[in-house]
Amino acid sequence: MKKNIIHAILLAAPLLLAGCDKDFEAMNKSVDLVTTPTMEYMIPTIQLNLFEKSYYTHYTMLGILSQQIQGSNIDGYKSQSTTMSHLFDDIYPKTIKNVVDVIEKTKGDPQMVNFWAMASIMRAYEISRMTDAYGDVPYAEAGLGYEQGVLYPGYDRQEEIYDGMIAEIRKAIAAFDPAKKAVPEKSDLIYKGNYEKWKKMGNSLILRYGMRMSKVNPEKAKQVVIQALSDGVMQKNDDSFIVYYLPDTYYATTANGNAAANKYDYKLTNVFIDLLKNRKDPRLSIYAMLPNGNTDPEVQKGFRLFESDNTSKKEVSTPNTSTYARFDAPYVHMSYAEVEFLTAEAMLKGWVSGSAASHFKKGVEANIQLQEIYGEKGKVAPALIENYLKALTFDESNPTAAFKELYTQMWVMFYYNWNEAFAHWRRTGVPSFNTQVDKNLNRRLIYPQSEWNTNTENVKKAIGQQGDDNVMTRVWWDKE
Repeated sequence: MKKNIIHAILLAAPLLLAGCDKDFEAMNKSVDLVTTPTMEYMIPTIQLNLFEKSYYTHYTMLGILSQQIQGSNIDGYKSQSTTMSHLFDDIYPKTIKNVVDVIEKTKGDPQMVNFWAMASIMRAYEISRMTDAYGDVPYAEAGLGYEQGVLYPGYDRQEEIYDGMIAEIRKAIAAFDPAKKAVPEKSDLIYKGNYEKWKKMGNSLILRYGMRMSKVNPEKAKQVVIQALSDGVMQKNDDSFIVYYLPDTYYATTANGNAAANKYDYKLTNVFIDLLKNRKDPRLSIYAMLPNGNTDPEVQKGFRLFESDNTSKKEVSTPNTSTYARFDAPYVHMSYAEVEFLTAEAMLKGWVSGSAASHFKKGVEANIQLQEIYGEKGKVAPALIENYLKALTFDESNPTAAFKELYTQMWVMFYYNWNEAFAHWRRTGVPSFNTQVDKNLNRRLIYPQSEWNTNTENVKKAIGQQGDDNVMTRVWWDKE
């Protein structure tokens, strides 16, 4: 009897397993699983994650190298290598991966061309942040791990990356088509689905990239700049490339490039504070405050640049937590003011005709007026702006002095956009406060240990073509 029961169970077992197997896939499929992401949700996620925790490198490395801030315990020129890695380690596997996913899923689909074009411009922008910081980096194969199984992307030469970014943006600009499926206004946090503004932004980025290569290949730079200006760049502050964040959200506290400056006790440098104070710059009270919240320009005091300083922290200026250093403060990736400054530079170089002085003053005025995005405490009275502009000296007949003044104003404008401030200093050499600093300040960031551990051969190839993986190796466009 017992044997018969066991035999019956064994006979029934396959039937039971077959029944389980029949519904196994359905039972184990998550109702929340997304196999085809919704592009309308992907676009704003990418825009909000253009920094994605890379603020660690933003503050602890690039902000210091910009010479505008430093930690109160910093007494050298170089930070630890770990602080250089966050930009690379957070942007590639997250932001760049997501934007490449959009590109891969929409390419070749005529109805989705506007999503593809928007993502292509954002990819070029994100890659530019990587290559300007590190030099040769993954570009052509970046972000293709999920879509094409490229787990160990090759590193492209920076010169080729620049050619690729410019071509990619131009192709995207030409592809926008109002007759095809629209990117919803709510999905596009930057331009609300306005493709004309995206085109202006794309050409403005090309203008930036063209001027970036002005030392290493001036003739090519000239042609790129001329075409960008001809094709149409930003014309007003409303055209600026700005991401706004809602308060008390993940993106405002974690993904925002403004996050954490005061939390980690960063101070504004004496050279930055003194420059603004001596010029009676109306932006000083917007940029800075004492730890007690006092924004009076006369009491602001900076921490000595790259020196030990025993001054009480209570007496040293920090980023203003009511404006720039708010966790939910908007972040300016590129502004109309920068376009005006670059236009003035092109005119000073004789590449295009026009009044460099006029565009220079438009750039200063635009940047001061743009401070309104930080709220009431960012507004500057028109009379103060007018007085400041009148006090500026910009003599086109003295190009050396004019370039210095132009580059100084650009450096001030890049407050908080420290990726650009560091790149700007390397390209122009302005400001120059101390020859010892000029001689010893980093020229690039080193590759993260994670890349050495997992993508070793490609990293080795990169340093073979670029130079040793150290902070004093110059990137392609940073010609002496």
